[in-house]
Amino acid sequence: DAGEQARADRFVFDRHRRTFVAAHALLRLRLAEACGVAPAALRFEPGAHGKPTAWIGGTPAPLSFNLSHTEGLVGLAVTPVAGCALGFDVEALDRRVTLDVADRYFRPEEVAWLHGLPAAAQAEGFLRLWTLKEAFIKATGDGLACDLASFWFEPLLPRVHFTPALPERAEAWWFGQRLAGGFVAAVGLRAAGSPVSVHWRELDPTGRAAFR
Repeated sequence: DAGEQARADRFVFDRHRRTFVAAHALLRLRLAEACGVAPAALRFEPGAHGKPTAWIGGTPAPLSFNLSHTEGLVGLAVTPVAGCALGFDVEALDRRVTLDVADRYFRPEEVAWLHGLPAAAQAEGFLRLWTLKEAFIKATGDGLACDLASFWFEPLLPRVHFTPALPERAEAWWFGQRLAGGFVAAVGLRAAGSPVSVHWRELDPTGRAAFR
């Protein structure tokens, strides 16, 4: 829509513009397919911290979603239930990282796990943690207003834990993670103990399924 086009036009670098356009094309096409409407029928309203919801006319779309993108990949998580706390994040595994960020902002349990990894595995370990933490704060809609040290992950399970500062129940949350094609993706859902089935699908830009 006009607002998305205006945002795309504000990017200085063409590669960032292409990523933004690809992400929003994926978003409209997949949500329209799920709802049985034309892509142009969708509009998006930001929440208190910027997390958008989808609307069709004056009615909320019957689904929840979260969009993420990084250099070389855009991704979307969708569940066919409205009003769900759903978060999704993707990162390139060759992204330059520093453990100083973890030392400063993460929980001691996470920092200890990271420093216990072989040096060659620490960057991937950091990105595993980072995408899980991003998935959680995007699911709640709080973004970086949430203290990253108020919760922590056992990333290889993955399993979340909360400090008393954060009124959440660990058993209410489900998380999944995937590493493929040089990227790591994480998805989080407040499932309230209900069973969760996740289906990962990767598409190339021509629309042919790379794997299912």
